[in-house]
Amino acid sequence: MIRVKQQRGIALISVMLIVALCVVLASQLLKTQRLGISRAHNMFERQQAFQYAKGSESFVKMLLTETLKEDNGVTHLEQTWAAEGMAFPVSNGLIEGRIIDLHSCFNLNGLWKPNLDKAKQKALRDMFVRLLESLEVESEVSLEDLANNVYDWIDPDDYATEAGGYDGDMYSSMEFPYLSGNSALAHENELRVIYGFDPLTLNKIKKFVCVIPQYHELMVNVNTIKENEPELLMAVLNIDESTAQKVIGDRPEKGFQDINEFWDLPSVKAISGIANVDRKAFTVSSKFFKLITNATYNDAKFALTSLIQLDEQYRAWIIGRRFGGEVERKANPEDEQPKS
Repeated sequence: MIRVKQQRGIALISVMLIVALCVVLASQLLKTQRLGISRAHNMFERQQAFQYAKGSESFVKMLLTETLKEDNGVTHLEQTWAAEGMAFPVSNGLIEGRIIDLHSCFNLNGLWKPNLDKAKQKALRDMFVRLLESLEVESEVSLEDLANNVYDWIDPDDYATEAGGYDGDMYSSMEFPYLSGNSALAHENELRVIYGFDPLTLNKIKKFVCVIPQYHELMVNVNTIKENEPELLMAVLNIDESTAQKVIGDRPEKGFQDINEFWDLPSVKAISGIANVDRKAFTVSSKFFKLITNATYNDAKFALTSLIQLDEQYRAWIIGRRFGGEVERKANPEDEQPKS
């Protein structure tokens, strides 16, 4: 009788263990299912935010095309594309965008140009040095060496241009070795691996330099340089800040309609050595732009940077995309609070 009771007790315990195991398995399955549903939901929201960001590309391409057609290719800061703080509400979300004219910043790939004589190559590097000087850049190497190092990173050989420059074996002999690019820069962040460019230097110059992939021209649009950011004009014309602000201040509200209007400006004619300036580097029409988009759908956010090129008929093409990266807007402290 006692043995029968023991067997019943063991059977009861076994049944309870089986039930407990089933409960644990069911709970785990439900948890896995909830995670799967949540993951699918998050992927859907992120994909929708991405589609919103891509939609901003289509809108900006159309905007740039129509604007430049209407103004015969002239680009200036009074046009709609140059508006600050653009934001468009969409279903369950928001699209924020900013458009930057890549002819209002120093194209780093313009420091090296094939089949250009040494004197003109040196003149381009001198412009970059003057830009660094105007931004009060301080580095462990000279500003001339910084310019030479960018030039050597882009040019196809492995030999330093100047005695203090870095190229080829100098990178491969470092404590953590790597190879020199020997090709055009793909993004401004590539400066981080060029010798001499520390985080402080990069932070000072990031608003004033840009990279147009596989484009080795340095073209400056005199219509899109902002009055409170005259450093690029100071560098390319070799003038001081007050003269640069005077030139920008004399600019018509809707910009110069022809580049000759710029050269005929009395404040430009009065610049010392203006006759020696390479006029081919100046324009009133831009064909490369950067679009920075921050798209939100419910709780999902997507940052997209797009490079846009316009052809001779002002048709716009996407020539590059970068996901994530720097979100160029002020942080909202409420977004940083943990969800309750």
